[in-house]
Amino acid sequence: MGEVVPDSFWQGLAAAALEPGLRQILLFDADSLTLKTAVSSLQQLLTLTTKQKIQVAHLGGLAQEDDLWGSHIPSATDSTTGLSVIWKDGLLTRNWNDDDWLLVVIPDLTRLSLAASRACITLMDAPVAHLERHDHTSIWQPRICWLAACPQDKVGQVSPHLLDRFALRLPTPQLRPIPSTTAILAWLEELKTSADLPTTTIDLPDKWRKKVTVKYSLPRLSPKAIQRVLAYSDGLTHPGVRRELAVARLGRAVARLARDEVVSSHHIDEAAILIGLSLPQSKIKLDETEPQKPEPEPLESETEPQTDMTFDDEESVSDTSVSSESSNVIESDDSETFPISSPLPTDPYPEDKAPIDRELFTLQLPLRRQQAFSIEHGAIIGTQPADSLQDLALIPTFLEAALYQKVRRRSHPDKVNQFILSSTDLRRHRRIPQPEKMLLLLLDYTSLRDCEWQQALIPHLRWAYVNRASITIIQVGSDRHEEDELRAQKVVARSLLTPRIGEALEAQPGRATPLAHGLEMAYQVVQKAQEHGRSHIQETRFIIITDGRGNVPLAASVSGQIKMPVNREGIEDALQTARHFQDMKRLRTFLLDPQPQYHAELPISLAEMLGADHQEIPLIPEVRI
Repeated sequence: MGEVVPDSFWQGLAAAALEPGLRQILLFDADSLTLKTAVSSLQQLLTLTTKQKIQVAHLGGLAQEDDLWGSHIPSATDSTTGLSVIWKDGLLTRNWNDDDWLLVVIPDLTRLSLAASRACITLMDAPVAHLERHDHTSIWQPRICWLAACPQDKVGQVSPHLLDRFALRLPTPQLRPIPSTTAILAWLEELKTSADLPTTTIDLPDKWRKKVTVKYSLPRLSPKAIQRVLAYSDGLTHPGVRRELAVARLGRAVARLARDEVVSSHHIDEAAILIGLSLPQSKIKLDETEPQKPEPEPLESETEPQTDMTFDDEESVSDTSVSSESSNVIESDDSETFPISSPLPTDPYPEDKAPIDRELFTLQLPLRRQQAFSIEHGAIIGTQPADSLQDLALIPTFLEAALYQKVRRRSHPDKVNQFILSSTDLRRHRRIPQPEKMLLLLLDYTSLRDCEWQQALIPHLRWAYVNRASITIIQVGSDRHEEDELRAQKVVARSLLTPRIGEALEAQPGRATPLAHGLEMAYQVVQKAQEHGRSHIQETRFIIITDGRGNVPLAASVSGQIKMPVNREGIEDALQTARHFQDMKRLRTFLLDPQPQYHAELPISLAEMLGADHQEIPLIPEVRI
């Protein structure tokens, strides 16, 4: 799909403004200028189609439950009643009683918090929302349009349930930035006539402003159009029917923009081209009996009378455009500020082929072991009733107690002017659990040729997966670091599912074996995890796969220069470094012996110095001695 379709970016925004089912928009690799342009243009288009005020809210990566849904806050009143508690709506529930629409902008989908991801999945495509929180009950119809940006190479970090909610995937246009001098001069000019700071918006092209203000009857889907929609999903195994519905709605929006009364197969094809969707090879030939697309009629002027238009959600369309007085437009010195054409993405659903770079259950809190006592250092995601005095949340505790002050003061007349606190009011922070176990793996790639080391490593990888352990791999003798082959390298990940873990396990052997430096690096990792830092690792499983034949002295690894000849310096340095692990606590060490043909005593000696469990790795049958 290397072709370029003119105005595909604006056509997609106009389709989203016309079709309520397409108001979940995802832009791949969108920079700040593209996102700002999309927000301003979509806000103007929605104002034209909904005839309501469009409020814009940015959803960042640190938003939590109280920020999104609302919470009780203290309110100062007169001295007779004292402190009272009122309900404050959250970002997503703030104006649910009004007729205004909310445009939620997500600058980076990969950085959304767990609470924000759950909120997006709950409200997207939901006809009715029901909130039960802190004795507060709300039922409303969400009037939200979603616009998110996501780096395409990081789409594997996002939950597929969240990505599936975005019905419209638009190509990223190439925009020319507005000259800074023009923006500054326009801003200074506005300051002369207004005491308030001006709100900078980007002007919407008149072509698409006129298209969405033209009114016409609702197109209907023809049987061939429905067959065409199903043809694009033929042979695909994605769950649900959201993608098929998105193509059908986009095809109907294309027909609306062309003023056609019936949605036919060529409208579906245009919709597919718009988002970069291609037909399967079995359906590549178009139906020759399908009528050709009629020529579009010329756009009506803004002063001509227009007929009414109906929507799926019975919304009306404004017969007036956005007033120039309601928004301050900064014009560029160059008239070509907006793109003439937009490149199409090769695949609108890259998450189907992207490598998984997330935990298996992204929308659930990680599992953790129950301990008698632990110090909490995870990010705060909410509160819960306290069962101890550890990690108390003071403000939520006082807010909870404030709800019952009137009742308690009637029961205790002698404490009318006092703030009565009960043990049931205590609240403690709810935090994201930090990894409490770690798998430390030292791989000597020069010793893996003739043994079945993958099978021997599987039980330890399974242990790391079940216990949600963090992973650290010390690479010794890898061909991927030939420019620095005298030193070991380190790969760190929070989960076994991180792609770089798989890449580290697939590396090939190099020439040098800096075993002593690898052991020194592993010792520093364990020491930092257990004695310093904030991770508080409770258990570390140290796995070593090596034949013990280190040919790089530790001094050579530190200096980056090796002095010839080298005899047993590398082996002696490795044995000396291994002694440091004997006194470490909460460390369980395993040495997996690849059974080398020469110097078979070295792995056994190294295991004794480490205090490790010695286990032999079965040899490959073809090379068994």
